[in-house]
Amino acid sequence: MMTREARMRFFFWTNSFGLMLLCLFVTPTSASAPHPKEATPAPAEKSYAAPISVAKVETTKAKPNIPDSTVKRQSVSASRDQRPRVIRNGKVKVSERDMELLARLVYAEGRGEPYEGQVAIAAVVLNRVASSQFPKTVRDVIFAPNAFSPVQDGNLSHKSNESTRRAVQDAVNGMDPTNGSLYFFNPNTATSDWIFSRPQTVVIGNHTFAK
Repeated sequence: MMTREARMRFFFWTNSFGLMLLCLFVTPTSASAPHPKEATPAPAEKSYAAPISVAKVETTKAKPNIPDSTVKRQSVSASRDQRPRVIRNGKVKVSERDMELLARLVYAEGRGEPYEGQVAIAAVVLNRVASSQFPKTVRDVIFAPNAFSPVQDGNLSHKSNESTRRAVQDAVNGMDPTNGSLYFFNPNTATSDWIFSRPQTVVIGNHTFAK
């Protein structure tokens, strides 16, 4: 017969063995290592920089480095009144201003003369410009010393009229009732003996024309 102490030991070991079996059935036999916690990606940092705007850049085309000798100089255009036009076979240049000055001389010298006589006075001035014996411009011929009495006396008219302007235009266009004369004078008032010695060509109104 078992003693009380032996029964206690048997009971203790039986209970311990049963408790071990219970733990084996309840707890899983294969344990897996804990998986590391996946790192959660950090949220992207917000950019607080101001948005960059592309500025519109205007570029200018660089000018080529051209030598001064090749640069075309800008011509200075004269006014319409100063631009001469060539008449009388290219020997005479007359501008609109010249024509107005000539009309004033014709008015001073021949406003009482017939229209043909006015054309003749203008023709004499143009014949002088074309001649090698006289200055080469209308203005210089008119203002030459002792050339025309109204200029010499300071009485050159500051006006003209329709008749004298038309007479100048006809003379510029080639009309010449004097047949190429270089002089004219009024025989009733002329005081120079030299002028009477010139070869006379025609008499128109109060004026005698000569070469």
